Amino acid sequence: MNSIKKSLENWLNELNNFSFKNYEELPDIDLYMDQVVTFLDKQLYIFQNNTLDKQITSSMINNYVKGEVLPSPISKKYNREHLALIEEICTLKQVLSIADVKQIEDDRYTDTTSKGEIFNEFNRLNNEKIEISVSEAFKKLNDIDENDYSALIALATDFALTANAYINISRKILYLTKRYKDIERAKETKEAELQKEAKKDKKKKDDEE
Repeated sequence: MNSIKKSLENWLNELNNFSFKNYEELPDIDLYMDQVVTFLDKQLYIFQNNTLDKQITSSMINNYVKGEVLPSPISKKYNREHLALIEEICTLKQVLSIADVKQIEDDRYTDTTSKGEIFNEFNRLNNEKIEISVSEAFKKLNDIDENDYSALIALATDFALTANAYINISRKILYLTKRYKDIERAKETKEAELQKEAKKDKKKKDDEE
């Protein structure tokens, strides 16, 4: 039986070789819900700690649609765009609220953007971060003895605190971005209303003359 350290190293090697399929490699036929869940289960297996640890379910997907984070299926079928978005959502929701994830997706995906290019860039960046993290984990594991529980727990705590610091920064960025966009929209609405009122006043004055 492998030691905890060896089991972790094996998983880290597996994680380092993990990558979502690029947009062009996703199924080019539309899938029903059960097919989507089966496909994504295979894609996300690396993040499961046990067989009961489900990364995606039909209920989750339905909630994403209800929350308008994910477009509604077309005739109960999901296409490449749906699959790519679900993979992004599943990745980001590990550290952000669904509202935060929606804010990110709404900004990245617009009517004028290439869905494939955006997803592939997300995939590339995700792979880059995984590679950096795995490399750092291996460096720190070199100083830990086999089955040194306390040292491993300390390492887990170290990574958790580092992740938490970045999560807080990310959330603050999203909060401030939303806040200032809301202020700008409110100003634009107010200016439009003032211009409308000015036009009404001018028309009324012209009519009186």
